[in-house]
Amino acid sequence: MTLRELRELLTRAIKDTEFENHTYFAGGCVRDFLLNPDAAIIEADIAVELPEGGIKLAYFFQEKFNTPAPVIHKSFGTAKIIIEGIKIETVMTRSEKYPPGRRHPYVQFADLYTDCLRRDFTINALYQEIMTGKVLDPCQKGFADLQARVIRCVQDPFHSFVEDPLRILRALRFAVTLDFEITAETLSAIKTNAHLVSTLSANRCADEYSRIKQLPAEKIVQWKKLLDETCVLNYLTAKIPIR
Repeated sequence: MTLRELRELLTRAIKDTEFENHTYFAGGCVRDFLLNPDAAIIEADIAVELPEGGIKLAYFFQEKFNTPAPVIHKSFGTAKIIIEGIKIETVMTRSEKYPPGRRHPYVQFADLYTDCLRRDFTINALYQEIMTGKVLDPCQKGFADLQARVIRCVQDPFHSFVEDPLRILRALRFAVTLDFEITAETLSAIKTNAHLVSTLSANRCADEYSRIKQLPAEKIVQWKKLLDETCVLNYLTAKIPIR
């Protein structure tokens, strides 16, 4: 199933409901759709611009499509459900605030623009209206960076990586998997904050590495070279074994 086919399915489901004009594909699935509209998908994120909208939509989908009960993460306003074999995460549009020394933010409902500001990179801050198919670029940099094939933090990269060092590993993975360049400012912030990778849990690091291990051998070599050049390699190998 392509994202277009999934959108057509969900459009019929949410038409004439409270979700009709408040529901968007978000993040990586939109990015990948713009790069290759005919690609098959295995997962998609949906943002709902309604208070507790992510959880409400998941329960709506459960009833509409007769699926197993969604997995709910109430503190983050998110839910996970499987529709027609596609893994879908639904979430209300939200703001995030990271308390000092904590990796899990406090969240609260916010509008779509504010939601885009919490996302890691501009190419992952694109949205597609499910009802109309229109693609939105609230940060006004996502389209341009996708066309230029670059990875840039939505906000100040130094602050972004301090908030969540996993974004460092994600930036390096996207650079390799998408064959994109990391902007100079973002790359400098990665090198400056490379040591923060040591604060990540082994599970989060292993999850990133599991995605890399699925790539062709030459891509893995490229990734390791990038780890070395950004000074991330030693901090990551201290958390998990890398072959």
